[in-house]
Amino acid sequence: MSRTLLPSTISRRAFLAGAAGCVTVGPAAAQEASLAGLGRARGIEIGSAWGGQGPDAYRRILATHCDLLVHEWQLKPRFLRPDPLGSYRFEEADAITDIARANGQKMHGHTLFWHHEPIRWAESVSFDTVKRRYGGFINDVVGRYPDFVSWDVMNEIVEENGILRSEFLLDRFGYDFIDFCFRMAHEAAPAARLVINDYNLECDYNYCVDKRANMLSVIERLQSMGTPVHAVGIQAHLSSRWLPGLEATSDFIARIGDLGLDVYISEIDVNDVDFAADITTRDRQVAEMYEAFLTMALGHEAVRRVVFWGMADPVSWMAYGGEDARADPRPALFDKDFQPKPAFHAVRRVLESAAHR
Repeated sequence: MSRTLLPSTISRRAFLAGAAGCVTVGPAAAQEASLAGLGRARGIEIGSAWGGQGPDAYRRILATHCDLLVHEWQLKPRFLRPDPLGSYRFEEADAITDIARANGQKMHGHTLFWHHEPIRWAESVSFDTVKRRYGGFINDVVGRYPDFVSWDVMNEIVEENGILRSEFLLDRFGYDFIDFCFRMAHEAAPAARLVINDYNLECDYNYCVDKRANMLSVIERLQSMGTPVHAVGIQAHLSSRWLPGLEATSDFIARIGDLGLDVYISEIDVNDVDFAADITTRDRQVAEMYEAFLTMALGHEAVRRVVFWGMADPVSWMAYGGEDARADPRPALFDKDFQPKPAFHAVRRVLESAAHR
């Protein structure tokens, strides 16, 4: 669900110092087949969220296995410009972007609108005022990063009960506001793929059934308005407690593909909270969940991207007190020593068997 907890042990100064240069990929990082290379050969982008944290060993993992990086919290609207009278806080986003560019990696922008952390200064009961304020924000942010290949324009705007989430701008201006934001982003970056990103699109419960139906309704409404929306992001924060529904998610992906949109698996990890205490068993269970879900998802040609919400356990949001996380979480592809786990090999197998798209 766009998990973006900033580790309390990382100061802003340390972040900027640590993110100051590019990472050279050495022999140790090349010992395992590159997930990025396997994906690239099949037309699938492989990426990860990154907040600038982690030692050189982790940075080598990102440089080796990712074609694309996504900021964690650095481009969230309220972080980026909490005060309309203050300056934009681009420094942290710029540092990560500079590393990605130096490593030849693409960037995805996350996110231009998020209900959970709104920029209140852009709100108004006058749509003209909203368009001036929020449109200016979108133009400033997207215009600063013209080479970003895609943007989450809307993040988590679809409800399980009802259609659109109850939120100030959505309540007052609804689809007109959504359409406006997409059009502004398209005007600022005509070549970028524009995304509506959300959670609970992959689980196997009634509220997820409703969420998927509502997302389809939103997409169809936006398409009828001519809104330049190009992809749907399925966050896929998989959980041992709230199990994924493979068949239902497969049907949903097929429906999105039939509407002519791409699908991005946009924030995938596995919450192992209810898996076994034994590490060997738990790692196997995590790997099996990754393998089953991604085998299903990549069976659809519409799925063009897989982004991990952190690729190693110690940099995962779950390691910093994430919702429903256990005390010793192991949600990612690499362990605390930045060595590949069974989950890594499971993902590699899926990519090796995936069809080209």
